Amino acid sequence: MRLHRSWFGYALAVPYIVAAVYFIDGELRSVGGWINLRGLGVALVTLPSQLTVGFLLEGMGWRVNYSDLGAGGYVQIGMHVLVTAAVVYFIGYGIERLARRLFGPGAGESQPPRP
Repeated sequence: MRLHRSWFGYALAVPYIVAAVYFIDGELRSVGGWINLRGLGVALVTLPSQLTVGFLLEGMGWRVNYSDLGAGGYVQIGMHVLVTAAVVYFIGYGIERLARRLFGPGAGESQPPRP
């Protein structure tokens, strides 16, 4: 199966990565208070990956400790961001492909009958 490039997919995925890194950096720098929900924002930003790859990793015993991340925690969060960016890219790819089929060159024009 040949996968074509999608400029709309890139236009959605790249800003997602930038925003996710900015948001996760702020989330991990917060200290918390009486009620500490550290890591909840990371789980929400990377929700598609948490619902697929996250369950697989937790089943294997790899769980992120947001109080003491370490190198493995950062790698796992980075992987979740990249998997979610891929999901966002494929959503953009699907939208672009649908738009090209509906509004592509010659859309709406009547075609002459073939002999």
